[in-house]
Amino acid sequence: MRWDIRWAGFGGQGVIRAGEILGRAAVKQGLDSAMRPMYGPEKTGGWSRADVVISDEPIIFPLIVKPDILIAMSQDGMNRDGASLRKGGFLLIDGELVKEIKSSPSKIYSVEATSIADSLGRRIVANIVMLGAFAKAFNIVDPEILLQTIVESFPRAVELNKTAFRLGMEKVEEV
Repeated sequence: MRWDIRWAGFGGQGVIRAGEILGRAAVKQGLDSAMRPMYGPEKTGGWSRADVVISDEPIIFPLIVKPDILIAMSQDGMNRDGASLRKGGFLLIDGELVKEIKSSPSKIYSVEATSIADSLGRRIVANIVMLGAFAKAFNIVDPEILLQTIVESFPRAVELNKTAFRLGMEKVEEV
């Protein structure tokens, strides 16, 4: 099975880092993965996107045209990439920041990642909340392997990231 996954948001949200972590976790699980980052010229605040392909077979063509899953962490990310979601695809949004859906997914999942991250005192972990929500909603990568990869990526913030990940898994809901 091949999954084409697009993370969309703005610089500073950790969209690209989330894509990298997801891809590394998939490889640890024995799957094949490829990731392609894209971003605007701004340092922070401009558009940002990470395309991640995960497959149980070798990935010959890693380009994503119509993702199976779109993770929109901002309204701008939804506006820019919502129409790219394949018909019948799945959508995961930051319910606090994305108010207008620009696609026709078969299922929509929502978690208020930014609010949760703010409640933990570190807005920067909104991407970790989204990774937890992704793990729960889609069950593509084993949550324990994903969490282990997060911990390895940020060894100085283990407890914060474990909490953010767990809250993402707990608070995600189908809307």
